[in-house]
Amino acid sequence: MPKLTSKTDGNRSVSPDGYEIYSITATLNNGNTSRIDELVQTIEIVESLQTSSIQVILRLFDAMNYLEEAHLSGGEKIEIKLRRTENLKESFSQSRNKFDIEVYIAAISGHSRPKSGIQAYNLECVSKHALISTTKKLNRSFNGVMGQLVSNIFTNDLDLIDGKDFKSSNISDSADTIKGIYPSMSPLEALTWLTRNSANDGTPYFLYDTIQEGLQFKSYNDMLNEDVYRNYNDASFYTAETNTPEAYDEAKKKILSMSSDLNRSIYDSISDGAYSAKLHTLDIATKNYKQSLFAYNDLHSTEPHNPFSSQIKFEDTSVNMYTTNKQYYVSLNSKSYNQDNNYHRPAITSLLTKQAYFHNLGFMGLDIEVYGDFNLTVGKKVGVIIPKPAENLTQASGGKLNVIDKYIGGTYIVTSISHFFSGSDYKCSVGIQKDSLGFDLDSKIELGKNS
Repeated sequence: MPKLTSKTDGNRSVSPDGYEIYSITATLNNGNTSRIDELVQTIEIVESLQTSSIQVILRLFDAMNYLEEAHLSGGEKIEIKLRRTENLKESFSQSRNKFDIEVYIAAISGHSRPKSGIQAYNLECVSKHALISTTKKLNRSFNGVMGQLVSNIFTNDLDLIDGKDFKSSNISDSADTIKGIYPSMSPLEALTWLTRNSANDGTPYFLYDTIQEGLQFKSYNDMLNEDVYRNYNDASFYTAETNTPEAYDEAKKKILSMSSDLNRSIYDSISDGAYSAKLHTLDIATKNYKQSLFAYNDLHSTEPHNPFSSQIKFEDTSVNMYTTNKQYYVSLNSKSYNQDNNYHRPAITSLLTKQAYFHNLGFMGLDIEVYGDFNLTVGKKVGVIIPKPAENLTQASGGKLNVIDKYIGGTYIVTSISHFFSGSDYKCSVGIQKDSLGFDLDSKIELGKNS
């Protein structure tokens, strides 16, 4: 029978932090299966824009010596089925909010004895392709556009099935054609290597894994072009009547807690090349040397306004007009393969802007906690609505209050999620980042006086 949390009233979830453990099954080394639902105390599932596999940590309280009896050694398959119960008469396949996850034990850790007769430990699990990747190295040649090269590694080397383990529509293609040899890399290392010189309209690519859609190779440009998944609100009070559909919907959008290091550093941004940089290229075949400059101007962004003020100048130079603050050096070989398409060739047109996108994505970040959401994934755009402090509210046109904070609030990209299932509820800790602002830093400042 499914294991219910306290957030149900018999046939449905009454709160968006309710969930149901439908089943957790381990396939042992001899092929036998065993249910471990009752041993699992907490479940944490982590997605990140920077990792190529989801990570699942199951915390077990074991009073039956399962660790020894099951001969756990790592590599066992764990199948996890979780859902939010809308109607208990529905089958699991009919559920709209669910996780159906297949992972494999990568490590057993955190052993302790919280009380006599009980041992506790973690099963740290990863996606199957992460373990497969550790078993092989790629040494073959390659030739083609990025999207096709990535798809070949997905299907031929990582044993992934389109529609089951990934969606081909989530492999953003690139116009760049390259030719070379994989230098003895694991499949996931080779994919990461390919992302370095892949660009879509100047924006970088990310290789990441999601619970709902599997492994993805997606450009930042494609993420920005998606619709906002949900607007989260940091309002102090609920407005809907409790135990109503409206209250349930309002709770889904509620920010339970929010924090940020902020870490706004123009010092780091200038030195990292977020606003300007220079590229030096040397073609070793023709001995042709070139310099290329980058200055931040009209980049694709989460918000409409630049993350810096052009009024800030040092030595009478705006922060996006320096030419020696950050420099890159790339070797080319135009006569390799009798073609002008070696691995480094795409860097000529995209390296500087890609690095700017990477560094500007760290312009501002928030860590928020929201009620559990089975359909929220990294790579999605979300909105954050933050009221201004009460003492700063001012009357705007039309009799409405100008209450929205455009500095911390605005549109963000989801870069990490920790789905945490405890014995009583399901919540998400979400890392979000944005690369720009919702207002113009060069607009008129009302504070202070001109001397």
